[in-house]
Amino acid sequence: MASKKKDPKLNLERYAKYAQILEKTKWASEFSWNHIRKICQYIDPVRAKEGAIVFKEGDSERSLGIIVKGSIDIIKEESRVATLKSSQTFGEMALIDGEPRSATGIAAEETIIFFMEEKGLIKLTEDDPKLGVQLLWKISKLISQRLRQTTGLLVDYMG
Repeated sequence: MASKKKDPKLNLERYAKYAQILEKTKWASEFSWNHIRKICQYIDPVRAKEGAIVFKEGDSERSLGIIVKGSIDIIKEESRVATLKSSQTFGEMALIDGEPRSATGIAAEETIIFFMEEKGLIKLTEDDPKLGVQLLWKISKLISQRLRQTTGLLVDYMG
């Protein structure tokens, strides 16, 4: 039985399509076209129907999700605490520290998410260290912004 080899041209076409989608998001604004194309070689796109569980509180998936279309409701203790929309991300902390997800995400409408798993981030960083650092820097800034926002809310609540 002959083995089927993946056509590299088809992969490049697929990554180019992913890159065109990702380029339209605010998330990708800090990256060059070539970097966006390269990032897309390390992502897995997922389409979630309305009502589908995208991630579940307590899951230990080490992945970052970039919403490229649609929105996700973030649920904690059966209450919606936030809605993430196109260009927003989730899972930065899970990707970096491997701790379980702190909430559940449910697609509020048909949603397309580009996932990057830890192994993809590591491989990207090995293949292109400069891009890997740029991506990690972006993730660090997102975590920092969320921490500042949460701290502000806590201060307001306790005030």
